Amino acid sequence: MGIKKRKKASEVLKDTNFVIAKKGTFAETFPEIKSATVQVTEKGSFRSHSIQSKNCTYSEKNLGEYIDCNNPFCYNGGFSICNIVRDMVKDNKTHDESTEICQGYKGSPKGKRNYGRCTNTWKVIVDLEYFS
Repeated sequence: MGIKKRKKASEVLKDTNFVIAKKGTFAETFPEIKSATVQVTEKGSFRSHSIQSKNCTYSEKNLGEYIDCNNPFCYNGGFSICNIVRDMVKDNKTHDESTEICQGYKGSPKGKRNYGRCTNTWKVIVDLEYFS
């Protein structure tokens, strides 16, 4: 029997209905950003236990609110990349580097049982270019 899929942060957000706020694309959320490049290196547990880290690069075309965790036992896992971008826009920054910790927990497939925090982390490098 295989591992049952646990919902990740972006899937939990997609299934959430907000009363006050509305969901939008990256371009709708950040109209002042011309281009964005996000490089992430995730370290921790993955479906293939021989893998210890995973590198990914995102642009404004494929960024959502969250970067999802790749730990197959993690529920609601990932971190909000848009919180980082919001802070950068507020301070008019074009470059930022940080380390992020997974917000999720090791849990049952439906997320009802909590077996402790997920220990995956990400090194994040964000570069933004603004419209003049």
